[in-house]
Amino acid sequence: MRLYKMELYKLCHRKIFVIGAICVIGIMLLSFCLYVSDELATVDGIRYTGFKAAQVNRRITEEFRGVLTDEKVEKIVEKYGFPQMVEEGWNYFRDGNFLNYFVLDYLSDGYMRSWTGDYKVAQNVYPIADSDLGAVKEITGQEIILEYYQGWNTFLNVMPIGMILGSILILFGISVIFANERQTKMLQLIFTTNEGREKEVRAKIAAAMTVAVSVWAVIFVLNLLLCGIVYGLDGLDCYNGMVTFYMLPWPERMIPMRSYLMEVILFSFFGIISLCAITIYVSARSKNNFHSVAIAAVCWGAPVLVAMLTDGFNGISKILCAAPVFMVMHEVIEEVYNIWVMPLLIAILVSIVCTIIAHRKYSRQQVV
Repeated sequence: MRLYKMELYKLCHRKIFVIGAICVIGIMLLSFCLYVSDELATVDGIRYTGFKAAQVNRRITEEFRGVLTDEKVEKIVEKYGFPQMVEEGWNYFRDGNFLNYFVLDYLSDGYMRSWTGDYKVAQNVYPIADSDLGAVKEITGQEIILEYYQGWNTFLNVMPIGMILGSILILFGISVIFANERQTKMLQLIFTTNEGREKEVRAKIAAAMTVAVSVWAVIFVLNLLLCGIVYGLDGLDCYNGMVTFYMLPWPERMIPMRSYLMEVILFSFFGIISLCAITIYVSARSKNNFHSVAIAAVCWGAPVLVAMLTDGFNGISKILCAAPVFMVMHEVIEEVYNIWVMPLLIAILVSIVCTIIAHRKYSRQQVV
């Protein structure tokens, strides 16, 4: 335990790690504030923005919360009308709220593609049965639930930002864990007995994994806490398509939010864990800190280039979804919605193999 605490202290008290952690939290808070500032609600002729708009949208949705019916849609239009104010530079109507925006998008003949003239103020409401919502209802056999899901939309948008930044923090923080001992010529001085070597290597790996899990947990909890406070956590009875962008009668857009969020959490967690394991392996084989950071960064970023050259995640390229850089992005779940267990198993296998090989490699290096 003493060795573990010592290694954990060494990792967490490096200036680059401390400054990096502060930057990650700061950028996450800034990103969250920017998403909140985009929130808009117009009720009784009064326009609210930002935090106040989120509270207003949350309040007015309570009245219509639950199974969506044509009667509810008519009442929403009767009470709030259709958005129609156009402002320069804004490609959506500026006098709406969560409810009448929802009706505008899914159940009306109105649209806004560009404020320069490619828009139409809604005049008519379509029956649910004749809309994409009706098609989804027919396919799934489940009712469409209306809830204020904007909190989960913001959560899913901020999560990848935090996880990408957290991945960079892990790359710089953990890549030196073994390489630094070679660079400082400390191999011959650290625990010369066989028992000592085993404890040292295990302590380093345990400390690295603890840091990685802690980075993931702080990003996840902070994001969840912020979204819960500002927006609330309603929307778990909706579908991922409604929350993320637009729901269509496609299987990848009709995943229940409870399942979708579980997959997002699992993907991001094992994405971070597999990145940590790969970084440990690279560090165990590197002669100095620079080589370790550079090689680990290339391993992390290379799948992005490969995906660009192979035109995305089609066919065999779906295996790229198991790369740590993609596993922290929730959009990738739509690419593997029917085989989502595969990337998880690959990430777990990579984590185990890299950790074992790193352990053996570093232990043998100390003997030399």
